[in-house]
Amino acid sequence: MKRMSVLLLLLSVVAFAVPENGFTPRTSQLFPSAMVRYSTPIKVSGVLGLVFMQLHGQDSYSGFFAQIEPGIAGGKINVGYRYGEHHFMPLYNIGLAVSVMQTWSSPLQDVESDQTYLGLELVGAFSVVGLNGGVFKHIAGDDEDSNWIYSLGIGVGI
Repeated sequence: MKRMSVLLLLLSVVAFAVPENGFTPRTSQLFPSAMVRYSTPIKVSGVLGLVFMQLHGQDSYSGFFAQIEPGIAGGKINVGYRYGEHHFMPLYNIGLAVSVMQTWSSPLQDVESDQTYLGLELVGAFSVVGLNGGVFKHIAGDDEDSNWIYSLGIGVGI
């Protein structure tokens, strides 16, 4: 009898804890990101970052992100804004980032090493596959032949 009373009490608490129809949670969450990427001109790189997610109803989110991306032939720092859908982890996202890229070693696309570029990148992901593409303006270094360069990449991670 005592167990039955406890069970009824627990069921009544659970019944009152269920949110009403139309309830949309408004909260924020910090989500780490990590990826291995191959892109031009910096070849293979590792991406580490944080997403400051503002959670919306219907499993969607939006928010700012920041990433650091050291690679074999260069590195980038990205700061941007993205929108996406999540469940227990982000399902897809799309965003725009401002990126600063420095080259070293032997970058692709006839780009010389020790050059600095500033650019805009369109970034996105579906599940664990990430894509990026952008255009960069040469801002420092002695390679005047590569005033504008383009970057495309694909990666795997979260």
